[in-house]
Amino acid sequence: MEHLNSAILPELWQNLSTSIILLDEDFKIHYANNSASELLGLGQKRLIEQPFESIFHHHLIDLKRLKRYVLEDGIDCQQHKVDVVFIDNRASTINLFARKLNHNQRQYIQLECRRIDEELRFDKAFNQAHQYQAARNLIRGLAHEIKNPLGGIRGAAQLLQYEVDQQERNECAQLIIEQADRLRELVDRLLGPNELPKRTLCNIHKVLESILKLSTLETEHRITLHKDYDPSIPDICVDESKIQQVVLNIVRNAQQALKGHGEIRVTTRICHRVRRGKLMLRKALLIKVADNGPGIDEAIKATLFYPMVTNKEGGSGLGLSIAQTLVEQHNGFIECDSWPGHTEFCIYLPFEES
Repeated sequence: MEHLNSAILPELWQNLSTSIILLDEDFKIHYANNSASELLGLGQKRLIEQPFESIFHHHLIDLKRLKRYVLEDGIDCQQHKVDVVFIDNRASTINLFARKLNHNQRQYIQLECRRIDEELRFDKAFNQAHQYQAARNLIRGLAHEIKNPLGGIRGAAQLLQYEVDQQERNECAQLIIEQADRLRELVDRLLGPNELPKRTLCNIHKVLESILKLSTLETEHRITLHKDYDPSIPDICVDESKIQQVVLNIVRNAQQALKGHGEIRVTTRICHRVRRGKLMLRKALLIKVADNGPGIDEAIKATLFYPMVTNKEGGSGLGLSIAQTLVEQHNGFIECDSWPGHTEFCIYLPFEES
């Protein structure tokens, strides 16, 4: 079968940042430029003759619509914000433009794909930062309003306890004190951690090892913990106990999501020029915790780091909110990405503060 190749296509295609793919009527790949090869995760030679759908684990590209509009009717077609998951489990969101290309009396679909993950992450981070700050201001105001009368309630109960001899009234007074203490503890948790990090230079892998040892004791045998460490990572200046709290919370969430069966992978890497909204880290430590559980409920994805948000029975919804605060105290940030069969939390901590 005759195939298209770079020699008969404009040389410009090879080096475009936009991914260009040519498909025949059976949706087999006949050409892919350098950008498309990078996007799809396969070399250009390996892509030739591959069925287009075989390179995806999951996608929302309407191929029947493309064939009908582009090849049969000759109408250019667009799809925006298309979610795809490649066979190597990488997830991406792309904008897609399709047009008809005639060559050697044959018809092809010319696909132009552009990744928009960075744009979406920027928009998401910007919106979440504003919403999160508004939620925290609301919670703080509410917490202070609750906390102010608690001292009076507790003081009155103590007076009642000391001035009355009857056993029943003493028991009631003690109950009031206990409930007031519970409310005060809840309010303190809503307000979040206030102590600044006590930073020391530490080996992050020793910190992670202590967490994973504890997690191994807590987890069921059918959950497998994998480690993928970069041994070249230098020591970093962090509050060891706070970072332990962050990672342990995320690992425990993964264990609970797996419900006794699955895999958790903890990865460390050095990243350069990591950007989130207006924040840019020149050099950062990445700690990634990934699991192959069912994924996060779509209903809570957008508010995952808000206080009081949880889909766990009996959960307080404060764990991830506190984790985010602790990481932000280190001038870092947390990102989460999730789809059915995969969830990952990425913790970025800057080396500049070391």
